[in-house]
Amino acid sequence: MIMDLHTHTRHSPDAAPDTVADRIAAANRLGLRYMAVTDHVEINRYYPAEYYHSKETEQFIYDSEAVFNGSAAEVAAEQAHCAPLILLCGIEIGQIPQDPALAARLYHDPRVDLVIGSVHELPGRPDFFFLDYESEDIPALIAAYFDEVLRLAQTDCYDILGHLTYGLRYLPNRAAYDLTPHLPVIDEIFRTVIAKGKAVELNGSNLKAAEPFTDPDISLIRRYRTLGGRYLTLSTDAHETKYLGYQMDVLEQMAREAGFSELTCFKKHRPFLIPL
Repeated sequence: MIMDLHTHTRHSPDAAPDTVADRIAAANRLGLRYMAVTDHVEINRYYPAEYYHSKETEQFIYDSEAVFNGSAAEVAAEQAHCAPLILLCGIEIGQIPQDPALAARLYHDPRVDLVIGSVHELPGRPDFFFLDYESEDIPALIAAYFDEVLRLAQTDCYDILGHLTYGLRYLPNRAAYDLTPHLPVIDEIFRTVIAKGKAVELNGSNLKAAEPFTDPDISLIRRYRTLGGRYLTLSTDAHETKYLGYQMDVLEQMAREAGFSELTCFKKHRPFLIPL
């Protein structure tokens, strides 16, 4: 098993109380070669709620600074004795376009090997998980989502574009949603990622769902490859240790079927290729 570059530990507010040591032990049992710990840093709520004259709620959780520092410190403490696993210090930064200067500062933190850039929510709105889809104009919502992902792709504060189709993840009938009107902006996202030498993530978080899917699906991974995409990473987005490496063989086969013979990993933001 080559890699799992998107995982969450006890520092992420929505993850199980698993330690980095728990993940290392599981990774070595699985024979995982590369693992990144990428706990949540929502850049638009990086400081405590008081800084924003707001209050913490179920939908809006603050103080990602504490998440980042706690996670980075724990990873650093474990990196010296994780062999044979190669443990990477990562961050999943959400909403980079809402504070690119702060995101850039975190990107250049000397402890960090890689940054996943994600859009979990639109400006002024909660995570897509919390939306009332019955009251939404779905095509307009998804168009706004991909526009925000393009804004993220145009920054230089990430190495990996995370779960490209996250905005569709919680739609009531996701499988029936027609992406065709959004393909021009998706292609622009891919071209931007390629031009900047960044990677796209194939995220298998929902392979464990009753109706399994990946973010993005194989058709979009093929599209990325056809446009000249070279850098691809695989992840489970595991929020619990039991899902580390879950169905990674499926993701690896999808990558091959999409035309990839190599996967990409990052060390201090420098990409290197690994035969698939």
